[in-house]
Amino acid sequence: MEIHEHVPLGPKTTMRIGGTARYFADLRTQRDVKDVVVFAEEKQLPLVMLGGGSNTIFADGTVEAVVARVTADGVDIEYLRPTLPSPPPEGEGIIVHVQTGKILASLLNELAEQNLDLSPLTGIPGIIGGAMFGNAGQGFEGTWIGSFVKDVTFYHEKQWKTFSQKECEFSYRDSIFKHWPNLSAPHLEPRPQGEGTRPPIIWATTLSVPFRPKEKILADIDAILRRRIETQPHMKTAGSCFKNLPDGTPAWKLIDAARFRGHRVGDIQVAEKHANFLLNTGKATFADATALVRQIQSRISKPLNIEMRFIGSDGSVIF
Repeated sequence: MEIHEHVPLGPKTTMRIGGTARYFADLRTQRDVKDVVVFAEEKQLPLVMLGGGSNTIFADGTVEAVVARVTADGVDIEYLRPTLPSPPPEGEGIIVHVQTGKILASLLNELAEQNLDLSPLTGIPGIIGGAMFGNAGQGFEGTWIGSFVKDVTFYHEKQWKTFSQKECEFSYRDSIFKHWPNLSAPHLEPRPQGEGTRPPIIWATTLSVPFRPKEKILADIDAILRRRIETQPHMKTAGSCFKNLPDGTPAWKLIDAARFRGHRVGDIQVAEKHANFLLNTGKATFADATALVRQIQSRISKPLNIEMRFIGSDGSVIF
């Protein structure tokens, strides 16, 4: 494992906001995973896991943390193995093993070529690990990546563990991995929140992906992409900033009602096209983004939970 010092973080995020990481590492092997945890402990610094950077921004200046991302991206489709019959009937779930550094869009396209349908996840940026961490999907009542998951393998508290779909506790833009300080299940010994705990490093997953004719999958991908282009901005953004309300009310409606559409602080702007998207219109800073979020939270009629991750200079999650 190679550890690099003072690595720029802005270019590793889709919003292009962030200073530099005190230390940065790409994790290509399971040995790297173990080593980065030991390294963070030796340096007495927090470990911050980064996915594709599509919903995360970092503090300006130096982030005093070890920032790491999984880059292992292997894919194994079981029905392509010589010992298994092919092709299966339409609709049957096919087992696909994926390492979590795989880019979600690339996986979706590769599986489509093999008549395997992940089209409901079309247009979602980032890597598989980040998508599972936040249970990425479409809309409040849409299809989420968690619905395809059979199990997830991760490293936490110096143990390799595998959780079933049920144990992952997937829900709207959420999973057990977001609540790692209290992460406990039959496979893990409960551990109190506090110094010494580290976030789980999601390493691999087993998916069950429906078999479907390639032509139908590609038609759905095209339709979903066109709809996203029509309704969402495609600039320097981190996607939806806030979660919808528990009753399904879209966050953008509350933001719009408070007249924030188009509002800006510095170079951060609430998108005209979709009021739940924040745009970096130039050289926006972390301070700009946090100020705008706080303005929105202070003026809307109901509290909104943050969907994005704002990582402070000490490596902690501000929002």
